[in-house]
Amino acid sequence: MGQINAAGRLANNSRVIAYDLELQARANIFDIYTMKKGLYNRENKSFPMDSIFAKVKDQTTSVSTLTLLENLRDPGVVGEMGARGTEEGYRTLDMKTYQDNLRKVIPMPGYGLRKLEADKYKLYEKNKSNMGLWNEEQRGYDIRHGILEKYDQNISRAQSNVAGQITLEWNPNMFIPGLGMYNQPTYTPLNRAQHTANIVQGLLATGGLGQFVARTLTAPVLEDISNYALIKRLKPLKIPGLPTGMGFVLTISELQAALISNPTVAANNLGALYIAKAALPDTVQQWRGVIGAYNNLLLIVDPRQPTLIPSGTAAPFGLSAGYMVWDSADRRFRTNPNVKDTAFLHGAGNVLEVEGEKLHWISDSQDYDFRKGVGTATVRGYQLPIFTDDSNNYVYDRGAVCILDLPNQGALA
Repeated sequence: MGQINAAGRLANNSRVIAYDLELQARANIFDIYTMKKGLYNRENKSFPMDSIFAKVKDQTTSVSTLTLLENLRDPGVVGEMGARGTEEGYRTLDMKTYQDNLRKVIPMPGYGLRKLEADKYKLYEKNKSNMGLWNEEQRGYDIRHGILEKYDQNISRAQSNVAGQITLEWNPNMFIPGLGMYNQPTYTPLNRAQHTANIVQGLLATGGLGQFVARTLTAPVLEDISNYALIKRLKPLKIPGLPTGMGFVLTISELQAALISNPTVAANNLGALYIAKAALPDTVQQWRGVIGAYNNLLLIVDPRQPTLIPSGTAAPFGLSAGYMVWDSADRRFRTNPNVKDTAFLHGAGNVLEVEGEKLHWISDSQDYDFRKGVGTATVRGYQLPIFTDDSNNYVYDRGAVCILDLPNQGALA
């Protein structure tokens, strides 16, 4: 059994008689994933239609099976036809769901000199409150990782109890502007190397690995994304204020948002299909990051939107992901000349959250409470809702990832 790490001493220069009135904290970049969550209904085997999240909260094992009931699809009988023998049985989709422990702990002195030295600053109390921010960032990191690579960062780590049962893959629906609606990269289940090759070859076919205006978020590209969602028959969300009251959420980086609003680029004029934020219902305006809507797409700015870095002009091809992580540490390699931006297209229930144990406080102590440790613990997992049908075919109709070029990479071709 390991021991609780000793709480650090206050730096010598800070052990003074007079203290600042307020301990200053570095600003942090907010996380957009605070939307409402819908619950998976075990009685009628259905997903929610008014949230990008579908939550399973009663799983008590690390691995479980989730089932969806499909609609009836066969024709009925007419005229004098006999009905006996035409009965249509139920069809289901199923998926394995995963969760694991997640804990974050910090040291806190119970009493004594180290506690006295830091008391005026309230250092340990403030550090304890930082746990909320850390958990928000961890949750956002896990969600983005799950959308882009099928499973979250937590359950896919080598130390996870379920790591040996899952395989990281790219999102099955990868959209590259200019490649054609029916020529998008083919998804190869459980074969990430082949899917990587298909994606990079798609980029090479649309100009190369550099930066191109045609692969930024212009009005024609937004129209293509809207049509792609319809062609893939993605499940729409209920979004008040859109033309039909149904549509999709498109999360974009702050760089793509700046390009859309640039009046000097003619292709960015979104025209009559654009709906300004002020024209959307108050309930939608209050969603964090909303800037407006285009046709059936609600546009939300995500300053933590991940990136992709492709490599190779011939096999073997490479593709890696970049994320913003804890304390807003930016590991997205945006200065790489070949870096690609992403945009997440969310339909109903695009992110599956499994939460067997809600987030709660934990504590430990040693040496007559001289040393203490406090933290948070939960049991959860995030993943894409990729199902298999009765014929063992893969079914994913909840969202997509759009691969874009970065506007801040200088002159675009």
